[in-house]
Amino acid sequence: MWRNKSNATSGLAALLLIGMAGCADLDVTNPNAPDAERALASSDDVESLIAGAFDSWLGAVLHDGPTAFISAMSFEHSAPWANFGMEYFARIPRVPTANVPGGRSVGNLTFAWTAVYRAISAVRSGFVAIDEGTVDLGADRTLRVKAYGKFMQGLAHGTLALLYDSAFVYDETLDAELEDLALQGYGDVMTAALGYFAEAARLAGPASFTIPETWMSRDVSSDELVELAHSLSASFRASVARTPAERAAVDWVAVGNDVNAGVTADFENVTRCFPNLFCDGGVLFRNFPGWNMTANWVLGMADQSGGYQAWLGTPTIDKLAFIIQTPDLRFPQGATETEQLDNPGVRYSMNSGGTRIWSRPDRGTWRWSYYWNTYAPFRAFTAAFSTFNPLPMVTVREGRLLLAEKAFRDGDMGTVALIVNETRVPAGLNATDAAGTNTSCVPMLPNGSCGDLWEMFKWEKRLETQFVGPLRSSWWFDGRGWGDLMVGTLLQFPVPSGEMKLLLESSYNLGGVGGLSAAPLGTYGY
Repeated sequence: MWRNKSNATSGLAALLLIGMAGCADLDVTNPNAPDAERALASSDDVESLIAGAFDSWLGAVLHDGPTAFISAMSFEHSAPWANFGMEYFARIPRVPTANVPGGRSVGNLTFAWTAVYRAISAVRSGFVAIDEGTVDLGADRTLRVKAYGKFMQGLAHGTLALLYDSAFVYDETLDAELEDLALQGYGDVMTAALGYFAEAARLAGPASFTIPETWMSRDVSSDELVELAHSLSASFRASVARTPAERAAVDWVAVGNDVNAGVTADFENVTRCFPNLFCDGGVLFRNFPGWNMTANWVLGMADQSGGYQAWLGTPTIDKLAFIIQTPDLRFPQGATETEQLDNPGVRYSMNSGGTRIWSRPDRGTWRWSYYWNTYAPFRAFTAAFSTFNPLPMVTVREGRLLLAEKAFRDGDMGTVALIVNETRVPAGLNATDAAGTNTSCVPMLPNGSCGDLWEMFKWEKRLETQFVGPLRSSWWFDGRGWGDLMVGTLLQFPVPSGEMKLLLESSYNLGGVGGLSAAPLGTYGY
């Protein structure tokens, strides 16, 4: 959505003033909320200001932000709790946003906007101080902080483009009066983000420096920063699409080039949630015992017993958990609860006792499941969340699967089958081929048919990238681009109502059955 420049300027200026100052009094100096001049008084101050951007971004989207509710409404996981907006946004039938002050779960909808702009503002303020000669970091430190800052501008603006229908592109090239500032559509914001990533790679490419662990939770070399910029560019290019038409129109050549220049080993951020140091709470609370479950709507397609089709055919108000029987070794094996408790899967296990969250039937028994995600990295993290633990954030496997989608778009089905089989066969399923042979019949679609090559690719992409990707909620981004979400599911967020008020314009809502930016009836008929 496009807004006039004068109102946009006043709106973001007010937001950034809040971001820099926190709270202030006209007559009293608050040492906990220093003004910009005192905050940028030395080279160390400037470097620290910019260095904090990654932790700010992490908290904005992965801890207190939207990751949990976009995961729930795409059926990446299920929970009966109202925390993080999970219950509200995943209701059936889907509901529109309540984008007004005090609206239901509006804080979860808007938190990322304010917090990400704080990170963006910090980078811009630091860059301006460096460019204007207010401080002198020296050549080596300046190069490092510039490459990192450009990376963070890409990560932050890309996040806004993934989530919101429009946003401000805000950097050090704007004049102090912000005369050229206006809301831009998500496509233009993503274009800016990709430009920042490219500049980060250009600066870091010939350099030799190390970003310390206090900035990004672990040491990151200049070479690794280049790879991360490329891998995230590939992921963001594909994930920004709101519809199947937009997904098909993605520059898949650029995606492939970025993947090939991207990470050669998984990037694992190091997180500790108690105390809060680079906390990745979005993963913690989606895998914590007794707090979340898998969702049946998508993962039920592993089932070979007919239980999934029977469950789908049951009225929503009467749906209950069912046992998934499948040859896919990522799931527990056996036909009974006892057998599956004794034979956990590689990624999912039968829950019992305190991990079985069959509560709040008033919020939908369709949320109930026998299973929870026990994939090793997530299990280790949730078992010891007060110690430092690595979590996969940007993975080689995600890149490989983006190459598979590129191959599909190019009509190269042999390459699609090759990449799909890299994880399909180790999971105990029969290999597929360019013709889409599926003798294991996983996934079995809602209509009872065996999924073709495209569906087998999507199955591998979902299972192998669950809780990783741009915002650890790849199922929502992929689901909207593939046309797989439940009817009425929110496809993007509106600009927050508080920002619209500053722009002197009316707030608006998106999503809900029949609403704007809401998923139509999708691939699976729900």
